[in-house]
Amino acid sequence: PLDQPSGVGLGIELLEIEGGGREDGLGIVIVNGLVSEGNAERAVNFLKSDGKESIMYGDSIASADLILKRKKGSIGENMEILTVRTECLNYDSMVEALGGLLSPLNEDNNKVGIDEATVVLTLKRLRRRPKIQIKLNYPPSQNLPPEILELKPGDNLRMAMLTRGIKLKDPLAQRYDGKPTGSGNCGSGGLCRTCAISVRNGGDLLSPPKENEKKMLEATPRWRLACKSWVGYGMKEGEITIDVNPRQW
Repeated sequence: PLDQPSGVGLGIELLEIEGGGREDGLGIVIVNGLVSEGNAERAVNFLKSDGKESIMYGDSIASADLILKRKKGSIGENMEILTVRTECLNYDSMVEALGGLLSPLNEDNNKVGIDEATVVLTLKRLRRRPKIQIKLNYPPSQNLPPEILELKPGDNLRMAMLTRGIKLKDPLAQRYDGKPTGSGNCGSGGLCRTCAISVRNGGDLLSPPKENEKKMLEATPRWRLACKSWVGYGMKEGEITIDVNPRQW
C-alpha cells in the first residue's frame, strides 16, 4: 500500500542500460536502488520481515498495477485496477508510464474519494545462465582420454553426447522391452538401456529419475539413462563426472 496521501511516488531509482536516444521509446531499464523511507523501501522491509523475496538491484519492471479502493456510501467500497506495461521501455517512456499510472493519487484525494491505494509490480530478474561441466570417462579397455563437455541447463545428456560424436551404444546392454540384446537403440524411449551411464559425482545436477527408470536400474543405483537425464536441475551449476558404457568397466 502507498502511505503518502499526495505527491505519491514509488520510491524506486531507475537506471537505463540500453536505449538512450532512441526515438521509438524502447530500451532496457533496471532498478538501481530504493529511495530512503520511500514506498518501495517500506514494502521491501515488510516483505523481508515476512520471509518473502522482493525487489532488488538489477530487476526490470515488466508491468505495474494500481489498485484503488473507494468508499461507496456508508456500507461498501468500489475497487478499480489500472495497469501499464513497462517492459522494454527506455527511461523517459517508463517514467512517463509510471507517472501516468500514479496520476490519480496526485490529485485532490477528497475529490476522487480514494480510501486505499496499492501498487503491484511485475518484475523480471536478469541472471547469468548456469554452466554445467561434464567430465566423461571411457572404459579402460577403450584406451581413450577423458573428455570435458560444457552444457547448459535443460540440455539432454544423451543428445549432448551424441552430437559431439560420443558413442553410447553398449553391446552388453540388456533391453527392458524383451527384445534381443544388441538389437539397436530405442530412440530415447528409455527401454534399451544402451545409453546407461554411471554417475560418480554431481548426480544432484541431473533431473530426478522417474519411476520406470528407477525400476529398470534398481540393482545399480548410481546408474542413469542418459536419454532421460537433463542437466542443470534447479538451475544449479557445477561438475558431473560420469562413466560411459558402465558394463565394460
